[in-house]
Amino acid sequence: NGVKILGTSVEAIDTCENRFKFSQLCDALRIDQPEWSEFTTVEEAFHFCKRAGFPALVRPSYVLSGAAMRVVNSNEELDRF
Repeated sequence: NGVKILGTSVEAIDTCENRFKFSQLCDALRIDQPEWSEFTTVEEAFHFCKRAGFPALVRPSYVLSGAAMRVVNSNEELDRF
């Protein structure tokens, strides 16, 4: 139909919401970023926090605007997340 939709492109949104793509962008721009990892189990998150330490920012995958992100300060808080 040829109708142009104004706003942020799907690709740009995906780059911001996909942690791997965002990290690559930061690297390309030489922007420092904290250690991060992606997990599929709570056990992996516990191992990461043991290695990296607290506080840790926990973010469910693909949530626009950071909704549902939490800073956790202990294993107990991580377990409740």
